[in-house]
Amino acid sequence: MNKPSPQTQSGYGFNILVVEDDEEQLLLNAAFLQNAGFETTAVTNAKDAVEMLARDEFRGIVCDLGLPGMSGAELLRYVRLQHKQLAFVMLTGHDEVNTAVQTMQDGADEYLLKPISQIELSSKLLAAIEVRRNRTEIAKREREPLMNIFRGVNSLVAGLEEKDTYTKNHSQKVAAASTRMAQELPGITRQEIMEIRYGALLHDVGKIAVPLTILHKTSKLTDEEWKIIKHHPIAGGRIVKPLSRDFPEVHRIVRYEHERWDGKGYTEGLAGENIPLGSRLVMIADAFDAICSRRSYSEPKPKEEAIRIIRDGAGGQFDPGLVPIFEKVVDELPHPSSN
Repeated sequence: MNKPSPQTQSGYGFNILVVEDDEEQLLLNAAFLQNAGFETTAVTNAKDAVEMLARDEFRGIVCDLGLPGMSGAELLRYVRLQHKQLAFVMLTGHDEVNTAVQTMQDGADEYLLKPISQIELSSKLLAAIEVRRNRTEIAKREREPLMNIFRGVNSLVAGLEEKDTYTKNHSQKVAAASTRMAQELPGITRQEIMEIRYGALLHDVGKIAVPLTILHKTSKLTDEEWKIIKHHPIAGGRIVKPLSRDFPEVHRIVRYEHERWDGKGYTEGLAGENIPLGSRLVMIADAFDAICSRRSYSEPKPKEEAIRIIRDGAGGQFDPGLVPIFEKVVDELPHPSSN
């Protein structure tokens, strides 16, 4: 339920999600927060809370620990995976030290015993929002130099593709397909999806080290030229190494993007789940774009042909567990030659 505009301004109009299965207590908590200047959205279970989090923007959550079905503790763990910036205040009617310790370890900003006063609830919530905001701003400042590196490297990739009619916008298309597949994976976090997208955008950055005469060659490559081509994941890994501390999956994707499920890829001969997840996704997305794009040596093929080739390659070139994910989302993806 959505409540009227707040009567005071101490809560700055922040939108708060209130989760409580006792409807009387739910109305009371929502009223407390409204009177303190917050906007509130109230739900009676964690499932509805997850749906609201996907639909609207919130600054904090006030949640009862003992929810039916998905508990408050489970919702807290979900929030810390998917919405790290949100303040989370846990309410409970049971004074248990072990539960309190575990809840704080799981990422709650406050663990408060009911009954609770309006002043205590609103002040604790506002303080938690401020702490989360400061952490987010600090994290953004710390990551800005890394993002500058990413933007610079991405510009190099774009410049490389601009010189080649056959690979123009290739990285963007691979990133779109990889990201869409990743979104279908159970339990994956927003951070992981973001890193897969960045890694896919940069997966070919090592080709900067490959002479254009080799990249644009229309005839068969010599053994020496193939050796140079196969070195580009190593070069790419070195280029994106500065990102590896904060974005480790980006580095792994670039470094291992040509490893095959059966171990016959390059450069390390990794096989199966020893290959990073992001690299396995990019392998499928890269193949899809290559099959359906016009190249110097081939005309673009229809989606149906690409699906057949990738399906036939399951267990060989491609992760057999990810191929069905690709087939599930492929109809949503534009044909690569249309971009």
